[in-house]
Amino acid sequence: MAAPDEHIGKTVANKYRVEQMIGEGGMGKVYKATQISLDKPVVLKVLRTALLSDERTVARFQREAKAASRLNHPNSISVLDFGQAEDGAMYIAMEYVQGKDLHHILSREWPLPEARVIRMISQVLSALADAHSAGVIHRDLKPENIMVEQRRGEADFVKVLDFGIAKIIDGTNDEGPALTRAGFVCGTPEYMSPEQARGAQLDHRSDLYAVGVILYQLTCGMLPFDSDSAVGFATKHLTEVPPPPSKRRPDARISNGMERLIMKALAKNPDDRPQTAEQFRAELMAIEKERRAAVGTTRRPAASSSAPGLASVTRKVTPIDQQETRVNPPPAQSPWGSTENTVRASSPIAGPVPEDSTSTSTTPGRDTAPSASSGASSIIFKAATVLLVLLAVALAGLYAWNVTQRPKDVYVPPANAPLTGSGRLFEYDPPREKRRPGDAARSSQEGDDAWHKGAVEFALSCYVDAWQADPQPDLALKIGELYFEKGMPAEARAWWARYRKDAPTAKALPYIDQMLARP
Repeated sequence: MAAPDEHIGKTVANKYRVEQMIGEGGMGKVYKATQISLDKPVVLKVLRTALLSDERTVARFQREAKAASRLNHPNSISVLDFGQAEDGAMYIAMEYVQGKDLHHILSREWPLPEARVIRMISQVLSALADAHSAGVIHRDLKPENIMVEQRRGEADFVKVLDFGIAKIIDGTNDEGPALTRAGFVCGTPEYMSPEQARGAQLDHRSDLYAVGVILYQLTCGMLPFDSDSAVGFATKHLTEVPPPPSKRRPDARISNGMERLIMKALAKNPDDRPQTAEQFRAELMAIEKERRAAVGTTRRPAASSSAPGLASVTRKVTPIDQQETRVNPPPAQSPWGSTENTVRASSPIAGPVPEDSTSTSTTPGRDTAPSASSGASSIIFKAATVLLVLLAVALAGLYAWNVTQRPKDVYVPPANAPLTGSGRLFEYDPPREKRRPGDAARSSQEGDDAWHKGAVEFALSCYVDAWQADPQPDLALKIGELYFEKGMPAEARAWWARYRKDAPTAKALPYIDQMLARP
């Protein structure tokens, strides 16, 4: 039987009474709580006690509160409070949204009338316009991060969630060192802009590309590209032009204006996309105006309420995918993702790029009519695309050779080792020259991503692989916690004993003692 949650039923910071858990991941837990002074429901995100000693994680948590607190728009989630509880736990209090995320609507209600798509996405663009004007780029916009609420007299009211990996551009350097490891990019592969997949500097037009992907998905029920891997998605966003939505699904009702706008938003070159969220929204509303005028002169048959033969839209889970923070009832065990459990994917093209390197330049709006200069830039872009394809193929080949050909030193437990699930792997301590820190880092990152998504078994196997490559104290701590969550306290105790041995002054030791003291 799982141990009772330490926060449910308790009051945090003398302000919030915790009612129930609605999300959990490697970073921490998300609760529905009541703000006592106002008797008002709120969402409370609480950072795991074991991570309080991780400066990078704490900095990300603080940055989420800072980014979201800059936003004051009816279509953006509101941060109400941020602080540290009596026991040292850090928390963020946010408004509670009772509704469904856009992915749920897409899966259950497709096909969607174009008017409804425009109504929802225009609100998303309005929220982005406010965020961009405040110097905040979302960087992980996707249907799971868009909540839709049915209010009295106001259908499909939208809230944009999870600015947890948002990039803050304000010309200052008050956030200290870069919070993302060199050579990694942030985001969800299915919705990444080409420049994001490349690991290049981003501006607000990267968010507008993600809006284009969402519009594509809403209109035809499919993503622009299909792939079984994160690198595959990133490479396709970099090198392939998606087929128009009407070609992917001829039975979908997509207006010519909508299709042109979607393909414009999915341009590889940011200069060829709508240049601002306001411009994008204006073009979207112009399509709606044109649609209404057409309806006034020609009555069209109503769209079918369901599409024969359409399978449910699956929630993509790639090796570096991340899950959203779910705040809609009924409670779902979705990991707390976009707030921090962000995808960190090794870019298939880019070299090291620090996360907080920012580009403050903006490009004025451009006329959409073709010109000689745009033709020349198109030729240059196509040539660059060919080079990127060749480079991606070469890197993929190199990676495949590296995986299949390079020998690895793998720990093999002795024949008399007890079969306790972990054996005595916690005693493994190879010589320094036989350790592979690079392999360990990759496996550990895969484990973090899996844990954030609630895939405990896969996360455990990744951490064990990392331990075999380079046994480090933080891995022993994580493996112990996973065994504890699995209801195997003896294994957890053994791994935590190894952690205590290797890190005798660690700040997480009181947390371990607290966990072991539970009945």
